[in-house]
Amino acid sequence: MRPIELIVEGFTSFRTRQVLDFSGLDLFAITGATGAGKTSLLDAITFALYDEVSQKPSSPKELVSQGAKQLKVEFRFVMRQTEYKAVRSWRNRGKTSVPNFMLEELVGEEWKRCNTQNVAEIIGMDFKTFTRVIILPQGQFDEFLKGEATKRREILRQLAGFQIFEQMRKEASDRTSRFKAEREGLDKVLEGMQAPTSEDVKTQQTELENLEITIPELDVKAKQSRKLLESEERLFTQIQQHGQLLANLAKLQQEDRKIKALETRAHNAQLANSIVGTWTVLQTTRKRLENAIADLVNANQNLVTSKIELEKQQKILEQSRAVSIEAQSQIAAQEKNLALAESLHTQQQQSELELERANNNALERSQVLEKAVKATKKAELDLQVAIQKSQTIEIAIANSDNDTDRLENLRQIAEPLAQWQILQENLAKQQQKNKQVQTEIEKLSQQLEKSQQAIAKAESEFQTANIALKQAEDSNLQAVQSSHVSALRVELHEGDNCPVCNNLYSLAGLSELVKIEIIDTVNLLEQKDVAERHLSTFLQDRIKIETSLEASQQQLQRQAQEITELEIQISKLQKQIDRILKSPWLVEEIVRDRQELEAQELAYQKLVSEQKEIAIAYQNAENKLKASQENWQLAQTEFDKSDREKVLRASQLQEISQRLLEITNGKSYESLRQSILQAKAELSDRLQIVESSYQKARETFVKCEAAATTAQENHDLAISECSQQEVNWQIELKSLNFSESEFLDAQASRSQIESWQKEIDNYQRQEQDLTTRLQMFTEAIADRYTDEQAISKLREESQLAEQALQLASENRASIKAWLEQAQQKRQESQELEDRKIALQSQEKTYYTLAQDLQSNKFQEYILDSLQQELANRASVLLQQLSEDRYILQIESGDYWVSDNWNGGEKRRVRTLSGGETFAASLSMALALSERLSIGIELGSLFLDEGFGTLDSETLESVTQILESLRQQDRLIGVITHIQSLAERLPTQIHVCKAINGSELINVSR
Repeated sequence: MRPIELIVEGFTSFRTRQVLDFSGLDLFAITGATGAGKTSLLDAITFALYDEVSQKPSSPKELVSQGAKQLKVEFRFVMRQTEYKAVRSWRNRGKTSVPNFMLEELVGEEWKRCNTQNVAEIIGMDFKTFTRVIILPQGQFDEFLKGEATKRREILRQLAGFQIFEQMRKEASDRTSRFKAEREGLDKVLEGMQAPTSEDVKTQQTELENLEITIPELDVKAKQSRKLLESEERLFTQIQQHGQLLANLAKLQQEDRKIKALETRAHNAQLANSIVGTWTVLQTTRKRLENAIADLVNANQNLVTSKIELEKQQKILEQSRAVSIEAQSQIAAQEKNLALAESLHTQQQQSELELERANNNALERSQVLEKAVKATKKAELDLQVAIQKSQTIEIAIANSDNDTDRLENLRQIAEPLAQWQILQENLAKQQQKNKQVQTEIEKLSQQLEKSQQAIAKAESEFQTANIALKQAEDSNLQAVQSSHVSALRVELHEGDNCPVCNNLYSLAGLSELVKIEIIDTVNLLEQKDVAERHLSTFLQDRIKIETSLEASQQQLQRQAQEITELEIQISKLQKQIDRILKSPWLVEEIVRDRQELEAQELAYQKLVSEQKEIAIAYQNAENKLKASQENWQLAQTEFDKSDREKVLRASQLQEISQRLLEITNGKSYESLRQSILQAKAELSDRLQIVESSYQKARETFVKCEAAATTAQENHDLAISECSQQEVNWQIELKSLNFSESEFLDAQASRSQIESWQKEIDNYQRQEQDLTTRLQMFTEAIADRYTDEQAISKLREESQLAEQALQLASENRASIKAWLEQAQQKRQESQELEDRKIALQSQEKTYYTLAQDLQSNKFQEYILDSLQQELANRASVLLQQLSEDRYILQIESGDYWVSDNWNGGEKRRVRTLSGGETFAASLSMALALSERLSIGIELGSLFLDEGFGTLDSETLESVTQILESLRQQDRLIGVITHIQSLAERLPTQIHVCKAINGSELINVSR
């Protein structure tokens, strides 16, 4: 399978449509920053083919670019000279999603849908096999090497095309197991069935006939015993109930005295309740009389108290009115003076405001004057400083030493001189490299001549060993096939279906089989493997030497051309510098002069700039001084004016305040006004309080007078009603022959009376019920008697009769069932015996076939040879990567390495370091890829990372191995972060991060 083109859109980091064209690539590197999407390109290939990715969630929802609603991956590839296109897309529609997949092949100029949409059927590999053989993921180069032996054999079996034999063996083995399991199951069934004999059947039939006669007799006897037992049990129950009723009646009659007492209490309570209404009215009347007497006494006391209080308040009111008239005349005189004081108070307030404004104005003018004085002094000082700085700068400028012409020339040659220096350094480096390359070419030429001599000798030895092994293998294959055919002929009969070709088996036209002896090929295979390893090693060494020699020669030519170009450029730059300087020069002198002149120029320009700044500062200081002096004079004038105004306002305020104090007798206007208002309010409040108290006292007297009259009337009425009710109550008591104390004792609530009556009724009802039931049981028992012993005896007789009947019935049912099952078992047993014989025959046939096709007899031999071949090839590659240190071997299903640097010591692959493990794993992966290309078309190989753990020399060896694979018409892609490795490869596909998603850039060397 060789890729042609990959198109991704909306997939992981690739938001926009990106196209990767493989048609012009053979060996290339995929580079980019971490997270840019390098490995995502390989994930896109497996997603398009298998809808799966490695080490990531395979759900399209997890693979779609962030913020995107759909993704699409299109992958074109060639398989067995046919071009295919796999397109897989996914669209998000809110709550649902729409996946789609299409596999097409190019027929002529048109794309047509493939008959199968299963990519594994076309490529010949499922997802796991594909990622192991074509795409080797990051960190998993050693997965095949360190995997379980059974898993490695299964992969080799699938990729080598041995499925037909394994399928035949599995089918024959499955059928053998099925037939054996069924036969063993039949044995267990037959053993468990134990079919009865004919004598057993006759015996059971005779027993059944006897039971048919006995069962009716037993049934009659059981019914009679059951009826007699029921009659005796009924009589025993009646005797027990009669005794219990007698005991209950005696217990009930013990309550007779209590019930009679309750009847008397209930009768008296009913009589007392009949006059309870009259008693309630009497109680109410007595209570009303007591309340009326208390109300009358209280009303008379209140009337006397209220009359005394009224006379007292009348005297207070007359005194308060006289005082109020005198106070009003004094307040009127004070109000006349207040009117004149109000006018003066207004003038006083206005003068105070004007005085305050004058003081504030004087303060502000004083502050302005002070600031103006300070500003003037500061301006004078700044002017003196500016004059001194100006004189100092003029002296410094006059004494400065500055050569502007020389500096300008040196500035013109600065850039050419820098280029001249860089080119001189590059020229020296190129000349040194040129010498090293020439020495390396001489060494490589000598190594190539020796390698060609060794290859010629190794090829001759390999051809001789290969011919001998091929002849032995052909002979062994014919022997195995002849053995299988012979085994099949023994088991098959005329017209049977052949399990190999599925055709009908016929004896007509069959040729006689020739017996062929098996040749032991172990020694021949070892000879061939040794010769092949030697030849492979020499060929690989020659490829490495030729590749290195060609690269060195090309590098030598490039270096010579670069040296010539550098010399020309240096000459041009030297003439340009001579033309400007017009005198001999040295680089060190030019650099030193340039630095000194630049420093002088910088100092001169700084002095000129400072002079300009000082001149500006002098002019500003002079202008500032003039303005400050003018502001000082103006501020002094304004301050004098504000001070005169302040004195005038203070004199006016003093005159108005003196007149106001004379009118108010030393008080302020506001104090006088407040005292008048307070006196008027106090006079009015006192008079209102006195009048209010007098009015309340009068109202209280009137109310108490009316209450005393009402209380007297209520008292007279209560006495009359109470006398009448006392007469009525005595008449009621006399009619019942009760005194008032007896009436109070006899009283009871209605619920209590009802409770007593219920208790009396319940007693009478129970007594009547017990008497009636006792009479019924006496009549039913009459003079009969029984006990528990007699009943127990009858019960045992009944149970024996029932058990005899039940046992006979169960025996009859059991015998009938046994006879039916015996007939069925005898028939089934015969059928199973026939089936067992047929299964034994089929089991034997398929067991023989499965044994002949078993892996350790036929297929296992081929798989072991293939795995050993892969280990031998990987060992050659590992020797090249490890400088002949390690040799890879397989023993007992596990991989080992022999360490030549430690005397050939063997140790497991798992003990190697990180870099050594990668070299061994890469060797095995490349060997597997080479070997599997024989059975399955492997036109590409992708290596994802793993190079960061190797040093520069090992990286160079890896590059040479990849170059040799490139020469075998195979696409090799390497994903790496190592820039030194990427630069060694012809092409780089750079994955660049961008705001709108990652982008692909093709960089060719």
